[in-house]
Parts: sequence; structure tokens; C-alpha cells
Amino acid sequence: MYRHVIVPTDGSDVGTRAVEEGLELARSIGAKLTIVTVLHHFHPLDYSPDSIVEALDPHQAEIDHHVKADDLLERKVRASGVACSHIRVRHDHLCEAVRMAAAAQDCDLIVMPAHVRNGWLSGSIDAETVRLLSNSNVPVLVLH
Repeated sequence: MYRHVIVPTDGSDVGTRAVEEGLELARSIGAKLTIVTVLHHFHPLDYSPDSIVEALDPHQAEIDHHVKADDLLERKVRASGVACSHIRVRHDHLCEAVRMAAAAQDCDLIVMPAHVRNGWLSGSIDAETVRLLSNSNVPVLVLH
């Protein structure tokens, strides 16, 4: 069936749950698991010259949080005995980063965490997940 599962994560609770679900799936089918952490680029042109330095600190803190959280997940996966790799990529669009990572790692299933919207769009999944579902050549399992 599936030999190599890839799961994107961002250090959030939803991303952590996706890795845990991906781990259980990989373990049950004897597949390898790849965790991909997608880090967004810092765009200094999005800020006024006076606020670039102030904006950089929170951006770096967010990256540090993601890396730390995802390293803990990687250790948990490795301790489970499931073959695992962990890659980090910088890209502004989660969909494209996941598609490229899945192709580069020769993955045959993407386990995608869905960030569900609140408010008047309540219950709909985010645009990046929809874009991945629409454009992926690899099957995508979306977790709600």
C-alpha cells in the first residue's frame, strides 16, 4: 500500500496531532515517516523601516518555537521504532513546500493537518489545504 508517509507540521497543536496520527498510520502499515517543518520567509518589505527590527524578533521566536516543538516530535517518532526523517524547508506557501518535499522524498501519501476556520467560514478548511488537495499528484489524507 503506502511505503512513505509525509506530514507537514508547524509546531501547533494541530500539527503535533497530525504527526502523531501519521506515526500511528506509518506504524500500522510498516511505512517510513517524514516530518516536514515549513518555515516562512521573513519579508522586510512588508514592514516600515522603523519596525523591521521589532518585527524580526517575534519572527525568529516563532521559528525557534517551531523547531523546538518539531524536534521533540522527531525524538518521539524515532523512539517508536518507525523509520523517520525530518526536513525543514523555507517557503511562503505550505502547499508548494509540501508538494516539493513529497516529490523529493519519494513519498506516496501526505497526511495534512487541516486548520479549520472560525467565524462565518466556520467548518471550512484553510486555502493551503484546498490548494494541496487540488494540485497534488500524491494522495492526501486530511485530518480534521
